[in-house]
Amino acid sequence: MILKQLTVKNFRNFENVELDLTNRNIIFGLNDIGKSNFLSAIRFLLDRNYRKNGFMDSDFYNKDTNREIEITLNIEIADDEENDDNKKIYTMMRGSISSDAEEIYIQLRSIYDGETLMGQPNLFWGVDLEDLEEVPSSQSFFELDKYFNVIYIDSSVQLEDTFKRYSREILKGESSISKEERKTLKTHIENLNKSVGKLNTIKDFEKELIDEYKKFKDDKNFKVSIQSEIELSNIHNKLTPYILDENLENYPTSGDGRKKILAYTLLTLENRRLEERKINIFLIEELENHLHRSMQIALSYQIFSDEIFKYLFMTTHSALIVSQMDDVNLIKLFKENKVVGKSYVYKVPHEYKTLKQKLNQNLAEAIYADVVLLVEGPSEKILFERIMKEKCERYESLGGYILEVDGINFKEYYTVLIALGIKVIVKTDNDLKKVKGKNECNLLGINRCQRLIGVIELPNLKGIDPIKYEKDLSYIVERKNYVFSKIRKTLKRQRGNNIFLSRVDLENDLYEVIPKIMDDLAKKKNSKKNGVDYLQSAKLINMIELSTGFSQQTINKIYKHERFECLKVLVDLCHR
Repeated sequence: MILKQLTVKNFRNFENVELDLTNRNIIFGLNDIGKSNFLSAIRFLLDRNYRKNGFMDSDFYNKDTNREIEITLNIEIADDEENDDNKKIYTMMRGSISSDAEEIYIQLRSIYDGETLMGQPNLFWGVDLEDLEEVPSSQSFFELDKYFNVIYIDSSVQLEDTFKRYSREILKGESSISKEERKTLKTHIENLNKSVGKLNTIKDFEKELIDEYKKFKDDKNFKVSIQSEIELSNIHNKLTPYILDENLENYPTSGDGRKKILAYTLLTLENRRLEERKINIFLIEELENHLHRSMQIALSYQIFSDEIFKYLFMTTHSALIVSQMDDVNLIKLFKENKVVGKSYVYKVPHEYKTLKQKLNQNLAEAIYADVVLLVEGPSEKILFERIMKEKCERYESLGGYILEVDGINFKEYYTVLIALGIKVIVKTDNDLKKVKGKNECNLLGINRCQRLIGVIELPNLKGIDPIKYEKDLSYIVERKNYVFSKIRKTLKRQRGNNIFLSRVDLENDLYEVIPKIMDDLAKKKNSKKNGVDYLQSAKLINMIELSTGFSQQTINKIYKHERFECLKVLVDLCHR
């Protein structure tokens, strides 16, 4: 069973949004963009307890109650006939689908009733979207409610409520306690009830009550007995979870973090018991609230590795919660004239499996932005953030973000961000790489840019002197300058796609603008190197020192130079 698509029409802030799905979906977006409403649409469709109260006028888009709410889920069932969840679908819809059906639709429709002041949900299903039939129902219970189990979890989940519900469930059956255990407990409870009734405080209270009663009515035979009524049937209400410390001392669990993790644990434990009978669909909303960094990472490992979460919709603002994500559908909700969304199925590339946490966290930080500038590493980020502080200090609040790829291919980020409708700017080095055994170089930096925009890569640079290439750094710089001068049309096309190639690299670009300032810094540090070589000898430390001392005039000079056009584009896009 594969979740394929969700369409939501005229519901809350969604006029008409159609989003591709897969079985694990992560929903991103700014506050108040509609992430919770997205989950609510699924709850109305598949969760009886949420659906049974119907729709208020405020649930209709723009409160236009003349238009019908329509929520449609498309599910593929052709992936595996022996799949247990596919079998549940066939059983659920018996008589409504054939054995060779490849996909089904479940649809909710609701028209507002001005007399009852609500919209009654009506459910339909079938294999042809244009010819759906009503889902069999009895009052507010529909046939599909026997087979779908929606588990909604948010950051306000209470351990006490969750624990009581679960303990009541496990203790309600006759077989949950053996006859011998039941007999022993019954004896203990009776003795406890008798002991409570014999307490001096209780006896004094009985006497006071009788005396006060006789002031109203003098009844010589009136007696009162206050008794404890602890019963085996409500024993679950008397249970409290404790955690043992290192000395095996027990104390009530305290602190939001521990309580939340234990509550989440109970929810998964509770719903594992239903897996054989029902299709569990987890809707998880902003789990990260009140959780320490390590707890967020632990949750991420659990959510993206445990099969119980195989059908998942999750909203989050935390890069840590999604640090272990893989083979998920990223959904970004954003507003143009109305709320729309884009989705992209994201899989961690095989070669980056060991860097999954870094890749995912970087991606999750960037995915909230509207404009992302991708740069090589920390030196670029330090320099660019220093300049942006003067030119557009609040660029991040305007939707901008600078992301250092730092050892991960630009393409891994570029592809995902572009697919999600995020504007991407790239600033990268003009790298060359000598081909082993040949007197030629691969145009690594240029072709990196070519691949990003899907155009033909340029051929290798021939005629390389292998001895000079290995021993003379100035020879490599000269070759890079030569290549840069010969590809003007290519560079123009790349710039049209907001991709900017250095003539050589960041330090040489900077030296082209402020050579004296860089040389002076090297001299000040008693170095015999020129400004470029000194900066490259300890890139991050030296870049911090250099950029910290920039005057307003220096920043203006860098910002206006063509080598740093990427910054102008970032500022311009942030202000649009």
